[in-house]
Amino acid sequence: PSKALEAKLDTDESIAERFDFSRSDYRVVIALREDYLAPLEALKKVMPSLSQNRLRLAPMTGSQALEAVLQPGNRLRHGKPLVSEEVAEAIVRFVAGGSELANAEVEPSLLSLICRELNEQRIAQGRSEISQDLLAGSHETILSNFYERSLADQPDSVRRIIEDDLLTESGYRENLAEESLLRRFRTAGAAADALAKLVNRRLLRIEERLDVRRVELTHDVLTGIVKASRDARHEREAKAATERALAEQRAREQAAHRALRRTRAIAAGCTLLAALAFAAAIFAFMSFSRARHAELIAQQTRTVSEQARREAEGLLGFLTDDFVTELKTFGRYQTIAELAQREIDYFQRLPPQLEGPETARSDAYALVDRAMALDELGQHSTADRNDSQAIALLESLRRTDKSDATTVALGSAYADRCFNLIGEGRAGAIGTYPDCQRAVALLRPAGGRVGAPTGARDRYLEALVYLGLEDVNRGQNEEAVQVTREALRIEIPLTTPENSGKDIAALHVMAGTYLTIALAHLGHDEEARRVGEETLPVATRYLAQHPQSGPILGSTITLLGYGLNQVAANELDAAGAIRFTMQDVQMAHTLVGVEPKNVIYRFDLGGAYLSLGLALWQAGRLREAISNLRQAEETYGEAASGFSAALAYLVPVTRDTASLQAQLGDFTGAAATIATAEAYLSPRVLSNSGPVGQAAAAAFDATRAYAVATVAYEHRDLATAQRVADRAVAQLDAHRINGELTGDMNGMECDLFDLEAHAEYALGDFEAAARAESLALKGCKANAGANVSDQRAVAQPAIWLSMALAREGKQAEAARTIGPIVSMYRGLEKRNHGDEWLPLEFAEALYAQSLTDAQHRSVLLHEASGLVDHLIPVIARLHDTRDWRARIEAAERVEVGRGRRERRPIFEAPIRSALHRTASVVSADPADRLTSWLTLPDAARSGA
Repeated sequence: PSKALEAKLDTDESIAERFDFSRSDYRVVIALREDYLAPLEALKKVMPSLSQNRLRLAPMTGSQALEAVLQPGNRLRHGKPLVSEEVAEAIVRFVAGGSELANAEVEPSLLSLICRELNEQRIAQGRSEISQDLLAGSHETILSNFYERSLADQPDSVRRIIEDDLLTESGYRENLAEESLLRRFRTAGAAADALAKLVNRRLLRIEERLDVRRVELTHDVLTGIVKASRDARHEREAKAATERALAEQRAREQAAHRALRRTRAIAAGCTLLAALAFAAAIFAFMSFSRARHAELIAQQTRTVSEQARREAEGLLGFLTDDFVTELKTFGRYQTIAELAQREIDYFQRLPPQLEGPETARSDAYALVDRAMALDELGQHSTADRNDSQAIALLESLRRTDKSDATTVALGSAYADRCFNLIGEGRAGAIGTYPDCQRAVALLRPAGGRVGAPTGARDRYLEALVYLGLEDVNRGQNEEAVQVTREALRIEIPLTTPENSGKDIAALHVMAGTYLTIALAHLGHDEEARRVGEETLPVATRYLAQHPQSGPILGSTITLLGYGLNQVAANELDAAGAIRFTMQDVQMAHTLVGVEPKNVIYRFDLGGAYLSLGLALWQAGRLREAISNLRQAEETYGEAASGFSAALAYLVPVTRDTASLQAQLGDFTGAAATIATAEAYLSPRVLSNSGPVGQAAAAAFDATRAYAVATVAYEHRDLATAQRVADRAVAQLDAHRINGELTGDMNGMECDLFDLEAHAEYALGDFEAAARAESLALKGCKANAGANVSDQRAVAQPAIWLSMALAREGKQAEAARTIGPIVSMYRGLEKRNHGDEWLPLEFAEALYAQSLTDAQHRSVLLHEASGLVDHLIPVIARLHDTRDWRARIEAAERVEVGRGRRERRPIFEAPIRSALHRTASVVSADPADRLTSWLTLPDAARSGA
């Protein structure tokens, strides 16, 4: 309380009764960057308002920017505001590049910086207000003045460090560890408080990432000014270097001129001596001797020069290999590409007589390094050409040179092309898998034996890991297990000096990760969990010891979390799956924050959101699940323009999300989900993605139709749902290869046939429903593994198929179809640890079996009814759940009638009611007739 209030309380105690001292009325505003949003989500349980009161800072409109200038500027000084409305409008137009206020889009950070600089100029000139003449110049002029003033009292070396180390070659912000920057400042002779001054002046800022304090430029708006200053400095330095070279050239010319004068004087003396024949003979003899001696020296010089050239090339290759590895650790792929191009230019300018096996191998390694860097930068076609050039060069060399060095170089080139093709999103494509296999076959003799040289061993390990990744991508999990186990048997101490800073640890972690995923897909949960839990601490420990390896290992750790999540899903451990996937989201968010433009990290973030969304859905947290699935869709969409593999995931996650939203009755949200994906699947993105884009376009057309059919089905417009799904299936036929669909097309066909069968079953066309469900089952099995999630996905069409067969009177076939499904669910129900959908799926299977087993029908229906009665409310309220409850209850009523023949009306009542209701809607609207028909119990509908 204020002192005045304390005095009143002392004099009049009754005042205290009017105050509630236990209350604390305050509000908290949390401002943070979007890449730190995921950790904040963890607080939603204890602070639910976090998800309700959220505002994203976007570019301002003209009116918002005007308000932002006027409100702080209306403070009166000497009877006047600091900024008049006219000047404020001029400032906003100035920042918006001349746009009128109605159309202006203003970057808040730029507006803040411009206003601050204008106020600094006002204070410096002793003015009472900011006038329009202070706006003379441009954004760049004001920002340039700010930049120059910030560095005015710093040595030139500090400017050089900021411009070279905190800005990429192409002009984007770069960050540097604080301790590294301080060390460079000290080496450059800067004052001890130089960094603190630049932070206080808002030129630099410090952020903590992965427990490391890192320094970067304060605003993106400064990058253009800093780059311009750097370019101007480079131009000055180049000009100065040119002038020095010219000065040296002039000095050499002057020396040559003096030497020429001396030579002329000597020549005159020789002319006089030529008169003496004896002297001339002696002079000739001496000249001949000198010439022979000079020729001998020249020959020795050429030999030494050739040896020095070979040693220099070897040293260049050695330094480049180490340097490239170090640059990869920090993600400096543009620098790697430029360095490799200089090597390539050097080797390709050599005369043919100087080329040899070592030169060809060095040239090929430079091409491979450049391909790797360009692939990371998204220049896939150029990377492909570089890899192909390296392979052609080495294949030609290997016809005459069978040495281990050439074989290892060729295997490395094939391994790199294999990995680049996978990175392009062409996993499983024709050509990718043979490259991976050829790399392993070439490298195994040299790198797979005991005591193999370190270089050959490392290359072989790399090829094995890439082949394992491609096996996982192709669904060849048994092969992936075999390959990754072989990789893990190559024991390499990860903390020895020779491996420090290299990505050998990442390769071992990748092998363990792909082994975990393959084992989980095969349903070998115990071994998968053991391998994953052994791999995770190795990765995190090495990451703690070598934080610069974060970009290499972080993405792999995210994939490892996916594998452990698969194990948790197989074990029906919903809480464990959520825990693993939330860790994945946080790790992926951190990586995206470190490298916002890295599409691979963004792709990994999409996968983490997808896994979290599915885990939340299985746990019955449906709204949270939809939110994360939408995040996955948007993140995949953002990555799709630079990483075509994202397209293969964007389409199915869109389909799943829209379908789940329709189940919740959120038809508007389902339409928005489809529209979001459509915006990302632009013609330019699809055309740039080659075969992956063509497949994604076809799958998305089917996805759009599936969403329409799903909404129609949930609206009980069954005829429309059946018609749309059937037409979409027919369109998929155009994309068959040798009569078969590939990849997600099988999953799409499964979903469409399944939805079509549901509609036909509800319409009473059981023969058509059985036919469609058989095709759905075939499509689902084509993509299914041995893990629990896939087997549950296969079980759904099998349940409906058995129901349709039973309604057709094919009881024996229906019983053979549903028997294994019920047995599977009985085993799963015994070890369920929080999967809220399993009871409903089990109840569906029991109902289907009751249609085939008259002897135990009552018991099966009673068990199914008990499972449905204990569903959590959010699932129990869904349309589909209510349909299942109605089916089971109607069947139970029929069983009661059969068991009590003296009360036959109980059995006949549903039929009479159905006949009455059917007659009442014969002349009604078709949609109403379908709705009424669907709400009838199965038995009553069949009887009617």
